Amino acid sequence: MIPDDWMPHRRADGEVVGYVRLAEGARFQAVDLLGRPLGEPADWLAIESLLDAHSIAWLDGTWSYAIEEGRALRVRIAEVSPDRVVLVEDRLGSVDGHAPARHEVPVPIEPGVLEPAAPLTEWPPPAP
Repeated sequence: MIPDDWMPHRRADGEVVGYVRLAEGARFQAVDLLGRPLGEPADWLAIESLLDAHSIAWLDGTWSYAIEEGRALRVRIAEVSPDRVVLVEDRLGSVDGHAPARHEVPVPIEPGVLEPAAPLTEWPPPAP
């Protein structure tokens, strides 16, 4: 769960695009919606600008979810809240009638658990 002392940062339309937390001294740290630090601590205006530029478009695309040691799944982000992120397995456009598996991960996400996926270089992709 996002800590109570992290301040939500909203873009002009009211959408939360990240958080601001107090860093050392009079500096602040930008944090993305998954609870990961963005850049280095800076003054308030720089942090707001960073979060506005980062926005939420980065959530789109495929991700690598380390489901267990040595095993990762290719997923897409279906939902993000201050408590959790819901992931669905990326079926690469499959319409075989099977619903993709869903996974819930608590926020903030631990380092190395969810990272942008590398582009596919072979077809079909290797089995998980």
